Amino acid sequence: SVLCVCCRTAALQMHAGGSQAGPSSREEPAGRPSGKKASVPMEEEFRGRSWATPPDRVSGRKRDGAELARCSGFWSAEGERAEAAASGSAAGERPSKSPRRDGETALVHPRAELDDLQRGLVRQFVSTIDANEESIVITNPRAQGNPIVWVTRPWQDMCGFTYGEAVGRNPRLTQGERSDPAVVSAISGALKQERPCKVAMVNYRGGEGGPAFWNMLSISPLLHRGQLQLYIANLQDYSYHMGQMVSLTPSQFCRAALHYRRGRRLDAPLTSLSLAKPAIYEADGEHPLQPAPEPPPAQPMMRRLGWNKLVLEPEHLADRVGDALSRIDAQYELAERLASGESVVVSARSGDVAMRVLVSEEADGHYSISCARLSGDTFSYHAAFRQLKAALGEALTQHPLQSRGFVTPPTGAARGALPLARALPALTAP
Repeated sequence: SVLCVCCRTAALQMHAGGSQAGPSSREEPAGRPSGKKASVPMEEEFRGRSWATPPDRVSGRKRDGAELARCSGFWSAEGERAEAAASGSAAGERPSKSPRRDGETALVHPRAELDDLQRGLVRQFVSTIDANEESIVITNPRAQGNPIVWVTRPWQDMCGFTYGEAVGRNPRLTQGERSDPAVVSAISGALKQERPCKVAMVNYRGGEGGPAFWNMLSISPLLHRGQLQLYIANLQDYSYHMGQMVSLTPSQFCRAALHYRRGRRLDAPLTSLSLAKPAIYEADGEHPLQPAPEPPPAQPMMRRLGWNKLVLEPEHLADRVGDALSRIDAQYELAERLASGESVVVSARSGDVAMRVLVSEEADGHYSISCARLSGDTFSYHAAFRQLKAALGEALTQHPLQSRGFVTPPTGAARGALPLARALPALTAP
């Protein structure tokens, strides 16, 4: 029988116990792995699902339920909960880990429907991300039903399913009563055409009947030599941010914009900002990328006030601008959404002051909100700008996208914060 790494190491140590250690050798404590990596390829180890559970005498110590679950090779929700309990974590919590980008985070579930090429692509993609921080789900469009084949720990925490519970199922498992059917249909249409898209919709942690949350996700195809192999989805919990809107009702949407069809390689680490931007990934370093879309037209030069280094999604920032303008009794309209880039133009009037507000992407991938006076008194314009700043509030702070788990509004939230319970019932029926 094939043994797991820790059991195989313990057996070798016991077998060598009769020989005298040389002067340069170093004894390891009984029952502890040597720290050396196994010579057996990771995928072959994982394919050996008939792993035998060694008796207690192999390591010379009693094995608890969590270790037995690991060594027997059975992947189950019970086994995951046993490991969490053994590590001292509460039920449903994951033991904290330092960020890693190595292949150990890419262990593939035995029920995942993947061929050898796709398994290699999963490992290749996972090597470019911080799997302990990013909420990522990978699906296989070449299998019937586009089933889930790999997820990160943050995805499990956000969506309320373990890897073992989610594998083989369609990502629709988190949808429910208030998930907009029109948005679901639009997602299906984009996937059939192999197009990247950005989505905002209501999902349910643990499936319908669980707590609702606002999901901002980016879906990107992963190609190999131009052929679709996998879909990558990056999720962000926007429940708290949506709850900050007072005058406007959050809307669900699916956008498959032209500029999302940018080519991107897997030859460098992917940051949270880049993962949040839909793209077309090409795994083969020699295959030509998708042609880059035309850059957005240059905006006319004029003096502006505003804020930069923002990380909230531009669609949400545009909604927050509209909400803030409504709160200061300004009239506004969405003048233009530039199709060639992450840019939204809002025309507004507050009293005698007319101004244009631009939400745009900066060269480093962050976003900015800038205001330009079109007419009116300078002092009145600055007063309106200060009102807009106060109404936008925390949307103007640089939010680090490191806490990717399920977010609920804090108790005693800042003035103007709305709990999720008030934001969701306001959704209009599709």
